[in-house]
Amino acid sequence: MSGLRTYRNFSLKDTPSLASKVAVVTGGSDGIGREIVAQLLLHDISKVYVLARKVEKFDKASIYWSSKGIDVEQRVEFVPCDLNDMRIVKKVGDELMGRLDRLDILINNAGLPPVRNNTLSPQGIEPIWSTNVVGPFILTNILLPKLESTATEYGNARIVMASSSLHMLCQELKFESLLEEKSEKHPQALDALWRYGRSKLGNILFTSELAKRLDKRGSDGVFANSFFPGNVPTEAVDTWKDLLGSIPGGVFKSIVQMVGQSSEDASATAIYLAASTEVESKGQRGKYFIPIATEDKTSKTAEDKDLAKNLWYWCDGQATKALGRGWDQNSVGIEENNSG
Repeated sequence: MSGLRTYRNFSLKDTPSLASKVAVVTGGSDGIGREIVAQLLLHDISKVYVLARKVEKFDKASIYWSSKGIDVEQRVEFVPCDLNDMRIVKKVGDELMGRLDRLDILINNAGLPPVRNNTLSPQGIEPIWSTNVVGPFILTNILLPKLESTATEYGNARIVMASSSLHMLCQELKFESLLEEKSEKHPQALDALWRYGRSKLGNILFTSELAKRLDKRGSDGVFANSFFPGNVPTEAVDTWKDLLGSIPGGVFKSIVQMVGQSSEDASATAIYLAASTEVESKGQRGKYFIPIATEDKTSKTAEDKDLAKNLWYWCDGQATKALGRGWDQNSVGIEENNSG
């Protein structure tokens, strides 16, 4: 579960052709997301919409993709999006719904790493939780009708949620604390790490509840799963220099470089969940995977079905407060609320 051991249950070379398919990838211009996009493109996907904050990183990623012989200009499009702001996420989601004829794959990869900054989001939510949980919740629900219609017409669609083994750090979830700036743990470095782990717990709970709701409404062609990509020395790991100090943080990154996963291995589980026919044949829904393509157990807290349902209600309530009723134009949440 820690990612120190890499299982080999899928190889990128076994990725089926993704010709004609369309994907949306958040955080697709940096770190693991950049490699996920590269693999989608290398396996013939028709179009990838990359949602990210900085066009400069997208431009650098485009150079990387082009170096692999990929026609970036025709097949990849940058869409500016800050997942920490609900209004921006809704605007982007609505625009995509108006533009897309189909959506086969949604990969919620973007995330805020452990940071000391506790400044609340524009809607008054703790920033790591807002970026890593609420933003993907809103985007996924807005795009869900397009994923469902694509599954109906073309056979299936996939929702892939990035999580982490660090979800194990959080053994409780107090929703009232998500609206507070004060630290939960001490020292600050531990608090930042714990808040990150809390958000990764939220990702798993959201995905399991989403899978349950899709099943209840008969959308069995949409497969939603979460995954831990592994320990990868991306720029996000540099946050440990702020948490631990430059020297200890640098040592930590060096250790990750020696024992962690490569960017290709880190992307492989996401590609498996996004593309492999085994996901459909094995009926893998609402599951949690570790590198590579290996189903694994989560913490007991992440298995709490009531907590997952309450998380959904809480996120929907915050979205309704900020965006108004009917913000998602989709009945998946309404059906559940009416049924009690």
